Amino acid sequence: MRMIANGFLTDLPSGWSDRSMITLVGSTGESGFAANVVVIREVLPKSTTLKDYVMQQKKAMQDEIAGVEILDERPISIGNLPAYQRLQRFSLEGQTIQQAQTFIAGNGLVFAITCSANVEEFDANIEAFRHITTSFKLFSPEDVKI
Repeated sequence: MRMIANGFLTDLPSGWSDRSMITLVGSTGESGFAANVVVIREVLPKSTTLKDYVMQQKKAMQDEIAGVEILDERPISIGNLPAYQRLQRFSLEGQTIQQAQTFIAGNGLVFAITCSANVEEFDANIEAFRHITTSFKLFSPEDVKI
Protein backbone atom coordinates (compact mmCIF):
# COMPACT_ATOMS: atom_id res chain seq x y z
CA MET A 1 0.00 0.00 0.00
CA ARG A 2 1.25 3.48 -0.84
CA MET A 3 0.56 6.55 1.29
CA ILE A 4 0.84 10.15 0.12
CA ALA A 5 0.35 13.06 2.51
CA ASN A 6 1.62 16.58 3.01
CA GLY A 7 4.58 16.36 0.68
CA PHE A 8 5.79 12.87 1.49
CA LEU A 9 5.29 9.43 0.05
CA THR A 10 6.04 6.07 1.62
CA ASP A 11 5.26 2.45 0.90
CA LEU A 12 3.88 0.51 3.86
CA PRO A 13 5.21 -2.95 4.72
CA SER A 14 2.92 -5.96 4.47
CA GLY A 15 0.49 -6.09 7.39
CA TRP A 16 0.63 -2.33 8.05
CA SER A 17 -2.34 -0.04 7.45
CA ASP A 18 -2.91 3.67 6.97
CA ARG A 19 -5.00 5.25 9.74
CA SER A 20 -4.06 8.80 8.88
CA MET A 21 -5.09 11.77 10.98
CA ILE A 22 -4.33 15.23 9.63
CA THR A 23 -4.95 18.40 11.65
CA LEU A 24 -5.32 21.78 9.96
CA VAL A 25 -5.35 24.81 12.27
CA GLY A 26 -6.71 28.31 11.72
CA SER A 27 -6.10 31.35 13.85
CA THR A 28 -6.76 31.38 17.57
CA GLY A 29 -9.90 33.33 18.38
CA GLU A 30 -10.59 35.63 21.32
CA SER A 31 -11.81 32.57 23.24
CA GLY A 32 -8.29 31.12 23.13
CA PHE A 33 -9.54 28.19 21.01
CA ALA A 34 -8.00 27.73 17.55
CA ALA A 35 -10.49 26.79 14.84
CA ASN A 36 -9.36 23.49 13.36
CA VAL A 37 -10.16 20.73 10.91
CA VAL A 38 -9.22 17.12 11.62
CA VAL A 39 -9.39 14.57 8.81
CA ILE A 40 -9.24 10.86 9.60
CA ARG A 41 -9.20 7.93 7.21
CA GLU A 42 -10.47 4.45 7.99
CA VAL A 43 -11.40 1.33 6.08
CA LEU A 44 -15.18 1.03 5.75
CA PRO A 45 -16.01 -2.64 6.36
CA LYS A 46 -17.93 -4.17 3.45
CA SER A 47 -20.83 -5.05 5.75
CA THR A 48 -21.11 -1.46 7.08
CA THR A 49 -23.01 1.26 5.24
CA LEU A 50 -21.92 4.88 5.49
CA LYS A 51 -25.00 5.66 7.60
CA ASP A 52 -24.18 2.72 9.94
CA TYR A 53 -20.64 4.09 10.36
CA VAL A 54 -21.94 7.60 11.03
CA MET A 55 -24.40 6.35 13.66
CA GLN A 56 -21.63 4.32 15.36
CA GLN A 57 -19.50 7.48 15.49
CA LYS A 58 -22.39 9.47 16.94
CA LYS A 59 -22.96 6.90 19.69
CA ALA A 60 -19.24 6.85 20.53
CA MET A 61 -19.21 10.66 20.77
CA GLN A 62 -22.31 10.71 22.97
CA ASP A 63 -20.81 7.99 25.21
CA GLU A 64 -17.54 9.93 25.56
CA ILE A 65 -18.85 13.51 25.95
CA ALA A 66 -21.93 14.22 28.07
CA GLY A 67 -24.50 16.64 26.69
CA VAL A 68 -23.65 16.49 22.98
CA GLU A 69 -26.42 18.39 21.20
CA ILE A 70 -27.12 17.29 17.61
CA LEU A 71 -28.29 20.40 15.75
CA ASP A 72 -28.69 18.84 12.30
CA GLU A 73 -27.73 15.68 10.42
CA ARG A 74 -28.43 14.58 6.88
CA PRO A 75 -27.14 12.64 3.88
CA ILE A 76 -25.40 14.80 1.26
CA SER A 77 -22.84 14.32 -1.50
CA ILE A 78 -19.40 15.81 -1.98
CA GLY A 79 -18.58 15.75 -5.68
CA ASN A 80 -20.08 12.46 -6.79
CA LEU A 81 -19.34 10.69 -3.51
CA PRO A 82 -21.92 9.70 -0.90
CA ALA A 83 -21.51 11.69 2.29
CA TYR A 84 -23.27 12.43 5.55
CA GLN A 85 -23.08 15.69 7.50
CA ARG A 86 -23.75 16.45 11.16
CA LEU A 87 -23.74 19.74 13.07
CA GLN A 88 -23.22 19.32 16.80
CA ARG A 89 -22.36 21.29 19.92
CA PHE A 90 -20.95 20.39 23.33
CA SER A 91 -19.13 21.90 26.29
CA LEU A 92 -15.64 20.80 27.20
CA GLU A 93 -13.14 22.33 29.63
CA GLY A 94 -15.13 25.56 29.96
CA GLN A 95 -15.59 26.07 26.21
CA THR A 96 -18.70 25.52 24.11
CA ILE A 97 -17.51 23.90 20.89
CA GLN A 98 -19.50 23.63 17.69
CA GLN A 99 -18.55 21.10 15.04
CA ALA A 100 -19.54 20.34 11.48
CA GLN A 101 -18.65 16.73 10.73
CA THR A 102 -18.71 15.39 7.19
CA PHE A 103 -18.23 11.70 6.49
CA ILE A 104 -17.30 10.81 2.90
CA ALA A 105 -17.23 7.25 1.52
CA GLY A 106 -15.20 6.11 -1.45
CA ASN A 107 -12.77 3.42 -2.56
CA GLY A 108 -13.73 1.21 0.40
CA LEU A 109 -12.74 3.97 2.81
CA VAL A 110 -14.47 6.55 4.94
CA PHE A 111 -12.98 9.98 5.60
CA ALA A 112 -14.29 11.96 8.56
CA ILE A 113 -13.73 15.72 8.29
CA THR A 114 -14.38 17.40 11.65
CA CYS A 115 -14.46 21.22 11.60
CA SER A 116 -14.39 22.73 15.12
CA ALA A 117 -14.53 26.21 16.61
CA ASN A 118 -15.73 27.96 19.72
CA VAL A 119 -19.48 28.44 19.26
CA GLU A 120 -19.16 32.26 19.21
CA GLU A 121 -16.47 32.02 16.50
CA PHE A 122 -17.98 29.22 14.41
CA ASP A 123 -19.78 31.45 11.89
CA ALA A 124 -16.58 33.44 11.27
CA ASN A 125 -14.89 30.18 10.22
CA ILE A 126 -17.73 28.65 8.21
CA GLU A 127 -16.38 29.71 4.80
CA ALA A 128 -12.97 28.14 5.54
CA PHE A 129 -14.67 24.98 6.80
CA ARG A 130 -16.91 24.83 3.73
CA HIS A 131 -13.97 25.37 1.36
CA ILE A 132 -11.91 22.58 2.92
CA THR A 133 -14.84 20.16 2.90
CA THR A 134 -16.24 20.85 -0.57
CA SER A 135 -12.80 20.80 -2.23
CA PHE A 136 -12.08 17.32 -0.80
CA LYS A 137 -11.21 14.79 -3.54
CA LEU A 138 -10.25 11.12 -3.48
CA PHE A 139 -7.64 9.45 -5.65
CA SER A 140 -5.67 6.23 -5.59
CA PRO A 141 -2.14 6.81 -4.25
CA GLU A 142 -1.05 3.83 -6.40
CA ASP A 143 -1.86 5.87 -9.54
CA VAL A 144 0.42 8.79 -8.61
CA LYS A 145 3.73 8.87 -10.50
CA ILE A 146 6.61 10.62 -8.78
